[in-house]
Amino acid sequence: MNLCNSCPRKCNADRSKSVGYCSQQGLKLARVSLHRWEEPIVSGNRGSGTVFFSGCNLKCVYCQNFEISRGKGIEITPRRLAVAFKRLVDAGAHNINLVTPTHFIDEILSSFELYKPPIPIVYNCGGYESLSTLEKLKNVVDVFLPDFKYADNALARKYSNCADYFEICTEAILKMRQLQPKDEFKDGLIQRGLIIRHLVLPSNIDNTKAVLDWIAENLSPDTFISLMGQYTPYGKASEYKELSRPLLPLEYKIAVSYAQKLGFENAFIQDLSSASTAFIPDFDNTEIEF
Repeated sequence: MNLCNSCPRKCNADRSKSVGYCSQQGLKLARVSLHRWEEPIVSGNRGSGTVFFSGCNLKCVYCQNFEISRGKGIEITPRRLAVAFKRLVDAGAHNINLVTPTHFIDEILSSFELYKPPIPIVYNCGGYESLSTLEKLKNVVDVFLPDFKYADNALARKYSNCADYFEICTEAILKMRQLQPKDEFKDGLIQRGLIIRHLVLPSNIDNTKAVLDWIAENLSPDTFISLMGQYTPYGKASEYKELSRPLLPLEYKIAVSYAQKLGFENAFIQDLSSASTAFIPDFDNTEIEF
């Protein structure tokens, strides 16, 4: 019996018979496409080859990919996933961008045995990762792109049902830095390294400051960060008064100023016009072709 403990939830689910916390059983995708809205060093001019996996081990109440984090998508096999990778390569993708892949890591590795793309592999995750799973990614993943959502576990519990997020996430980020100790570039695009994303939440600037403090103190202000101001109420956000409104320009300005104060120079800053549902992909399966 192959019980799933790929993420720190360790729900021990027999996913041949039932779903795990991630709400998934078999391998399922929601979208495969060239994506031009990632950080410039990821998307380049041709796009990042994004593979959006269904399900999630966090399921944040404000998730902008709400439908797929709760399970929307189509079931495929590792062989068909390998075909999707090949088509993205043929379409000119700068990299293969695995979005929310944690709970399918074994299937993804099986797919790479069938076809290993000759372009960088990006591991785009929520930051809630187990060290044993990350160790499997040694010599497989070239660029780690984790979220660092919370330095405050009370917020993590409230918004993501995850009371140990800070400890798990920071341990995982240190492991990612160990696996990819240097940031390497070619023609302005990242080939190896680490980029840490943080979504600034309305009414929670102290949390943002604490996240930035930890990165500066435990890694370096030279670390590549993406300070995202794109928050827009979505999913179940309307059930939380403090999350039911967009981020204020002043809140984002305070976050950016604090990053500058700490000496962050490799920071991606967003235009707040990106805080719109217009930038949320349509997860209608129409771009999944094999």
